[in-house]
Amino acid sequence: MQAKLVYNIMTYDDSETDKQVSNCQSVVYFRLMPLTHNRFAIQQQPESMTHIFQPTYRAVHADNFPKCKRDANFDKCLVDAVNQAIQLLKTGNKEFGIPPLEPLSVKKLVIDAGNAPINLRQALKNVKVHDMISTSKIHRYRTDLDKHLIICDSKTDRIEMIGDYEMSGRILLLPITGHGKANITLVNTKIEHRLIGEPFEKDGVKYMRLKEYRVAMEPKRVYLQFENLFNDKTLSEGMNRFLNENWETVFNELKVGYSKSFGLVFKELSNKIFEKVPFDNIFLS
Repeated sequence: MQAKLVYNIMTYDDSETDKQVSNCQSVVYFRLMPLTHNRFAIQQQPESMTHIFQPTYRAVHADNFPKCKRDANFDKCLVDAVNQAIQLLKTGNKEFGIPPLEPLSVKKLVIDAGNAPINLRQALKNVKVHDMISTSKIHRYRTDLDKHLIICDSKTDRIEMIGDYEMSGRILLLPITGHGKANITLVNTKIEHRLIGEPFEKDGVKYMRLKEYRVAMEPKRVYLQFENLFNDKTLSEGMNRFLNENWETVFNELKVGYSKSFGLVFKELSNKIFEKVPFDNIFLS
């Protein structure tokens, strides 16, 4: 199984403080509406609820982020410090070039699952990831800064991915094909984050960058909804019902691809901070 990801992390140029982000666009939001038989449908909001997506950056300086001293309580301190920092960064930060993270914009996500019982190619475009940041909480850290290794466990109540999809292949011997709007929602997801860094120097000062960011996702429940499967409403409803009744088998074959993709996103966002702030200013000696 392989995952490919192209994402449009928007940056903010500090030298043009009055410049608006160039790729703001009109966004029509789609939300999950519960139906019977454990199915979820995508419902388009009325035209009056169409919003213009205009990022609003909160002025948060690096000195305002909570920090932890490398002592016996370091790992416990990190839990509170990083949970606070995540919420500070939720609306974006122009000092580090971090865009608003709610929703998180992903331009393209391609996942291939080539082993039985699933042989499937799934491409998602123009994806908005809702609720991932606002409903996440870190519970535990294990660190070895001498090896530049950081491991943490978190739980996210809801991850809702909404975008355009193209899909073809077979699931449990059943052929599947289609394109249209998709909604993939993960509920009560346990996530292990494994950050593997390496040191580098800039002007004689030590910094750290992440060379890998590994993610392992274990959701309690996944809801899948793909419009226009087989270009037939009746067949589409039947297949969506089948996917949700067998969500665990389906997602277990796809979760490595999703995990790799989110790892790439988290690595890019994390390095925007690590590569700008000296190591000893993040982790106090």
